[in-house]
Amino acid sequence: MKAVCRVAKVKGAGSIGGKSDHNYRQGHVPNADPECLHLNKEYVLNYENLAKAIDARLHHAGLDHVRKDAVKGMEFILTASPEAFQRDQTGQVMGDLRESDWLKANLAFMKQRYGSNLVAFTLHQDEKTPHIHAIVVPITPDKRLCAKELFTPKTLRQLQTDYAAAMKPFGLERGIEGSRAQHVDMKHIYGLQQQERQTIEKDLQPVQTINAPLTVDKPGPLDLLNLERWKQQQEAKINAEHNRRLDEVKQAAQKALKAAVANATAKEQQKVLSQRLTTSEALKQANFEKAQKTGRELATTTSKIDQIAVLLDEKRLNPKWSEGRADHLRSKVLSQMEADILECLKQRLTSDNDFNPRLEKKGYKILKDAKGTLYLTDPKTEVRLNLVTAQIKGEFLSDLVHEAVQRGIREAQQEKQKQSQKSEVKREQGRGHKPGR
Repeated sequence: MKAVCRVAKVKGAGSIGGKSDHNYRQGHVPNADPECLHLNKEYVLNYENLAKAIDARLHHAGLDHVRKDAVKGMEFILTASPEAFQRDQTGQVMGDLRESDWLKANLAFMKQRYGSNLVAFTLHQDEKTPHIHAIVVPITPDKRLCAKELFTPKTLRQLQTDYAAAMKPFGLERGIEGSRAQHVDMKHIYGLQQQERQTIEKDLQPVQTINAPLTVDKPGPLDLLNLERWKQQQEAKINAEHNRRLDEVKQAAQKALKAAVANATAKEQQKVLSQRLTTSEALKQANFEKAQKTGRELATTTSKIDQIAVLLDEKRLNPKWSEGRADHLRSKVLSQMEADILECLKQRLTSDNDFNPRLEKKGYKILKDAKGTLYLTDPKTEVRLNLVTAQIKGEFLSDLVHEAVQRGIREAQQEKQKQSQKSEVKREQGRGHKPGR
């Protein structure tokens, strides 16, 4: 976490008046929360406004006549990295800093360094990140108004080092010395804050997937024999998807919260963030309802399976009922298997080992039983086809594979031969164009 000390020139009546209106909330400040105005406090100013305080200090130094374009003041903004302040879940700073050790350390640092030239020291707590505005009149020890002499690149670097040392007890450190990082002129701050607001709103766009319905796979024939395992699988699937979506919402919300903390004008974004977190809670409720519905469906399915078990046990159910369903399913799956096999055989094969991987790419499994017989198995239905004895269109599958391999080898040899002939023709044409021939 960094100690932050920014310094900018203040010159001209307009600039001084604008600073006074802002620091003492005498004009509209778009980022200030009126409900927190009472938490602001001035510690040094003894005049009605900054202009009178600066003029009084100049008069006391015998500088009643200065150039109109002279730098009459240097404004310090003293604060820390946004994460240095303890915040609640909405990003608001917790506690009151008016009598804090951090405030006292800042005031002591400025008084010790600038003495009577310090004419204003104002704490603001009505904006997103607490900060201090301090005004210093740049009068030299020999009673000259000369900001250029007091605030040189060298003295400004030393200022950063000394200020960081004063803030070290609060866990703050200096920024990288010699860094090319630049502070933005205060007059551009509010325009930049609007850009930050748009960036946060983009981060807070609703996650599109959170409203997609969670699906439950219908139990297959084997699942009906072990319904408890199927139920556990479905519950695990639902819980995994639910947790993934919830994590997605939380990550987006945390990202927006960090951006809101870093943005000094994030009040509107806090509301959007709150809506996002509410969406997260709604997601929990929606998935809870989905889980309840799934539970009811499981209960209904279990009841039907129990009824079938009782009917079969008491021989009140005709065995042909299950046989008919199995035959219908087997016929449907085997027909698709045959179509997929023929499609694989149309593709060039140059080895018997090329065939099985192509079937596996289509979602089938090649399984071997205890006797070593290979089966092509549909994992969804457990319908299987004996790859040794299977016949397609009156021919053994093994013979069809062998024929396809031989055909593929011939085609590969023919292509190689054609390529060789083309290369030979090109060589002959090349010889015919050589000089002297």
